[in-house]
Amino acid sequence: MSTLPRLFTALWPPAEALSALAGELAEHPDWPPEGWRPIPTGRWHVTLRFHGEAEPGVLARRLEARASGLAAPWLRLAGAVSPLRVASVAVHPCAESDAAALAQLVSAAGGDPTDFGVHLAVARTARRDDAPPPAGPLARYRGPRWRPAEVCLVRSQPMSAGTRYTVLHRVRLSERAGLASTRG
Repeated sequence: MSTLPRLFTALWPPAEALSALAGELAEHPDWPPEGWRPIPTGRWHVTLRFHGEAEPGVLARRLEARASGLAAPWLRLAGAVSPLRVASVAVHPCAESDAAALAQLVSAAGGDPTDFGVHLAVARTARRDDAPPPAGPLARYRGPRWRPAEVCLVRSQPMSAGTRYTVLHRVRLSERAGLASTRG
């Protein structure tokens, strides 16, 4: 058995963006659907790259070298996406310059921006044949614009009470961006 931790690189939306989504979901007493369990809001994040079992020091140094000084994109949570057995809200860049900045962050994390589905998971099911509901509060949702302050290397640790995430390394992002990003 490996002693290396399970790691991923992620963005955490600010409290305002998470509160808006949580408020929307709370207005629907039938959410999540039967057979689905909600993911606690404290674990809501946008994964840029899952690394699996890896050496944290190596990944932290690599992330620092690749992401330091990159622009923080303006993003918005809006609409449903359907990875298998996960109910998720899509993450949309607000302008073309923000899409380019997000692609740079995915690359800095070691991911492939051309094969990357940006989403934030809010509920899961253990049943293999369950597909996320196509309608419901996520399908119509359009949250406020937000901008991540940092990109994080995170350890995922299974616990009896659920998975615990621990941020191991943070890289501050720049607020520089094109003028198109200031539009709502």
